[in-house]
Amino acid sequence: MPEALKLPPLTREIDVSDIQIRRGEDSVTRLTFPASSESPVERWFGDEILSHEPKAVRLDRAKRGAMPLLFNHDMDDPIGIVDAARVESGRLVVDAHLFATERGGEVAAMLSGGLRNVSIGYRLHVVEEDKKANTFTARDWEPYEVSIVTVPADPTVGIGRTQSGEELEVRMVRASSPAVTAIHRQESSMKTDAELAAEAEAAEKAKREKDERDRAEREAREKLDNRSALDLEQGRVRAIENLAKANKIPDNIRDAWVRQGYSLEQVSNDILNILEERGKSNPQPASRLGLTGVETQRFSIARAIEAAASGKWDKAGFELEASRAVAQKLGKVADEKRFFVPFEVQARPFASDVVRMLESIGRRDLTVAAAGAGGYLVGTENQGFIEILRNRSVVFRMGARRLSGLQGSVTVPRQSAAATAYWLANEGTQITEGQQTFVQMALSPKTVGAYTEISRQLLLQSSPAAEAIVNDDLAQVVAIAADLGALEGSGGSGQPTGISGTGGIGSVTGTSLAAAGIIEFQADVASANVTPQRGGYVTTPAVAALLMARPELPTTGIERLWKGNIWDGSLFNFPAMTSNQLTAATMVFGDWQELVIGEWGVLEVEVNPYANFQAGIIGVRAMYSLDVGVRRPFAFSRATTIT
Repeated sequence: MPEALKLPPLTREIDVSDIQIRRGEDSVTRLTFPASSESPVERWFGDEILSHEPKAVRLDRAKRGAMPLLFNHDMDDPIGIVDAARVESGRLVVDAHLFATERGGEVAAMLSGGLRNVSIGYRLHVVEEDKKANTFTARDWEPYEVSIVTVPADPTVGIGRTQSGEELEVRMVRASSPAVTAIHRQESSMKTDAELAAEAEAAEKAKREKDERDRAEREAREKLDNRSALDLEQGRVRAIENLAKANKIPDNIRDAWVRQGYSLEQVSNDILNILEERGKSNPQPASRLGLTGVETQRFSIARAIEAAASGKWDKAGFELEASRAVAQKLGKVADEKRFFVPFEVQARPFASDVVRMLESIGRRDLTVAAAGAGGYLVGTENQGFIEILRNRSVVFRMGARRLSGLQGSVTVPRQSAAATAYWLANEGTQITEGQQTFVQMALSPKTVGAYTEISRQLLLQSSPAAEAIVNDDLAQVVAIAADLGALEGSGGSGQPTGISGTGGIGSVTGTSLAAAGIIEFQADVASANVTPQRGGYVTTPAVAALLMARPELPTTGIERLWKGNIWDGSLFNFPAMTSNQLTAATMVFGDWQELVIGEWGVLEVEVNPYANFQAGIIGVRAMYSLDVGVRRPFAFSRATTIT
């Protein structure tokens, strides 16, 4: 009969100076490093070698996500989890991530500071003995944990001797015989009946012990799997509760999400829809004062600008009072050269007396033919600052999602990776657990400023038409700055992170851009399983001019690629617009509803009365609070250096 050893779980360390430490956009610290090798380690029973043949290493635990990342082999000090393991070039290489906990952060700091000691815990199942070389090669072994350790154990004094746990019987086979068949090899037929009976009894006992071990291991695995499922469900519920609390979602909606088993991706979609509808129906930003309709119409931005320019607020007392009320709610200080515009004023429609008269008899629009009726000053729609801003913005017109009337920061999760599906080879095949991963799209107020100049004479006219011109001018300059942030914001120096600065968007080669390249934009987005609900192209006027001159199909040369005018056209059945806010020679295609713009509704106006003293020109700086977020970067694709 083959010999047997009873051994506890063992550990061994390895030099991992080549450990890779990465921190992704989801703020999770991920590690890749070798955990074991075939280097001999001196044990009390001889020199131990771990075979790294593919069939020698049992990786079931790693595949199930049941192999923890510990600190100093302490089962009560888990710091992460092993995501994957594989055998490469005679070494066991693992991918792991640290938990987003305070303890995980401490270990991440240690790793960044130079801690590189790693040790692996494992169990031996079949060992091959070579008496001549005095080596014991593990032909069947199983890693069950990996540890970051402060001081590596000394293999010369017996690694693993202090490990607690069940001692396992290790089957021993001789190097001169095959590792598996040696156990079943029939012994000499010269044995006595007593010897044969004893061997049969021993074999039966061994079988019972093996069955008992298998049963215990199976129960332990089922317990771990059930625990993993419970942890996932508890994590889902906690995440939904936190999201509902952060975004002021009613309890009944939160409970429905939990009860109906909504995934975080579904919850994320619902939160965006709720915030969007909430902004449309009942915006409540910090600048909202609760002004009546009469008070809203009474507030004059032009009069406030003129008062700030002259420093005399005696004729703009109401505007000064409202500005101070907004400043108090925002925790800011209003001075004589700066004022804050209430939300109600930003949202009100501006119109001439003629328009108001027609509205009173049920008409909203006025087409004015003569200058005397305000034809040169009034448009056909009654719009306030906010609506004019949105109409001037390319990204809004392309379908960017608006979250209006926000208070405080907004956090919405998005799924960054899905669970993996597996085909089952037979009824006994176990499904490898796959983890969905999520990152957060956070929006917080960022103030954008834009500058324009207005003549003092216009401000002195005090007519609704003059008020509309001032409002329109302010909205236009702010819209230009907002567009720039949404398209090209760097994420630094107070800017939001726009589409071009967002990691994970697709790319298309812009060299000699033609029909194939235009289609590649759509293929790029489609390959990410995105079906655009508000798809479209945005580029510069110069690129649009190139495409207007290029044939859609070179063989015919009749149809042009860009159809329509240079401002608003179409490309392969999707709308296309131009903006000078984009970097030269670039184009962006995507599902524009995945671009989210949060508005806090704070319009701050500061006046410089000496912009052009001789001509009586007043400089006006308008500032507005908003932020930009790309919910799913892979819903966009971008080309640069277009020729």
